[in-house]
Amino acid sequence: MTERFVLGTPLGRWQTNCWIIGDRARGSAVVVDPGEGGAEAIPTRLASAGVACEAILLTHGHLDHVWAVPELARTLDVPVLLHADDRWLWDDPAAAFGAPPELLEQQFGLAWDPPHEYLREVKDGERLEFAGFRFDVQHNPGHTPGHVTYLGQELAEVPITFALGGADAATDQVLFSGDLLFAGSIGRTDFPRGSLADMQRSLAETVLPLEDRTLVLSGHGPDTTVGQERRTNPFLRQLVAGGER
Repeated sequence: MTERFVLGTPLGRWQTNCWIIGDRARGSAVVVDPGEGGAEAIPTRLASAGVACEAILLTHGHLDHVWAVPELARTLDVPVLLHADDRWLWDDPAAAFGAPPELLEQQFGLAWDPPHEYLREVKDGERLEFAGFRFDVQHNPGHTPGHVTYLGQELAEVPITFALGGADAATDQVLFSGDLLFAGSIGRTDFPRGSLADMQRSLAETVLPLEDRTLVLSGHGPDTTVGQERRTNPFLRQLVAGGER
């Protein structure tokens, strides 16, 4: 049995998928998008797997993906990677709703206190290495200006534990797609600084060039593959029909 694993955990009222990609033999892991409830859930899951977190990777700065980050970064003492174009959301997640900062505490009971000293900028085209895994970063604006995806490399046969998904093992490449692509849909573009035109370009440049069997682990909902979405997702079908490759 392999010591490497991918663990998916839907968190909070928005059921945001948080991903832990780890290696028990190395005793290390990396965490992607720890949302509401993650400050309690993620340390427990890390301890159960016998791994320590090396970094927190963020696909974008929306509240449902960053809720637990301040507490986790301080507790785990790890860097937080976010694209510079979403720094405005790191400073004030309420801006995603076009609302004043007080909304977070008034409506959600969240006193937002981002640990700026832990923040690191992630860039388009960068290759990251954490916990013995390699991730290629691609900037794909549309849902937010600074949205990125992480394409995990050489993950074939790594077991996946995910309550909603059908996959039991990874393909060689796994796209941690955040809110760029879902099974049967795509991320919203009607939030402040969202852009449908940017989203369409991002899908065409990020998703369509990938092989059909590439596994997609999204920010919400079940897993899928690029081929399945190419055949059935109306947004990708429209791009394919329009020749935007």
